[in-house]
Amino acid sequence: MERVPILKCSNITKSFRVRGKTIRVLHGAELDVYPGELIVIKGRSGEGKSVLQWILSGIDTPDSGEILFEGVSYSKLSGEEMSTLRRERIGLIFQNFNLIESWTAMENVESALLNSGLSPEEKREKAVSILEKMDLGHRLDNLPVELSVGQQQRVAIARALINEPSLIIADEPTGSVDDETAGEMLTILLSYVKDRNSAMVVTTHGHFTGEHLADRIYSIKEGRLYSATQVQA
Repeated sequence: MERVPILKCSNITKSFRVRGKTIRVLHGAELDVYPGELIVIKGRSGEGKSVLQWILSGIDTPDSGEILFEGVSYSKLSGEEMSTLRRERIGLIFQNFNLIESWTAMENVESALLNSGLSPEEKREKAVSILEKMDLGHRLDNLPVELSVGQQQRVAIARALINEPSLIIADEPTGSVDDETAGEMLTILLSYVKDRNSAMVVTTHGHFTGEHLADRIYSIKEGRLYSATQVQA
């Protein structure tokens, strides 16, 4: 039986106007992401990683090309439909965590359930459950400033996973922590991917702890995606 990608990107281009000049950021990017896969995209700062990540998650739109999520084109979705898709089916993990400093760990995780239709009790139960799995059951009422960097990252991961997404998009998910903590986080993420048959796309400017476990590795250079074999050649 033919495999169907969770995410399919075809000929993605993106440019920006800066001081009257056109800056081409992405040039015909092509990427298929299948269930159960870990995809790593490497590239130096300024090569287009962040822009590609924004476009993959539907935060930004390409100038041309098409993105299909489970067979549905992003271009066919309204703004509200895209927001719902991103909230319910795509888990985003940011390099700087993006936690609300005035909210507790519990509140930060519950925020992902804001429009879920669950009761306050159900939201709390889900948030407690996933934070306990992250070994943060004793930190539910702590603010981000009261948590270590590794604990903050686990809160961010819990928030990304609580809606059980089909696709996880992570920017330097282990870049701010030590190797041991990075290994623990990677175990959590990859276990989720394999258990749920979802997929994860990681962008990184350096070495990613789980690179050896990746199904495919790409490099992005001057806005073009190259597979590892192409880069080596």
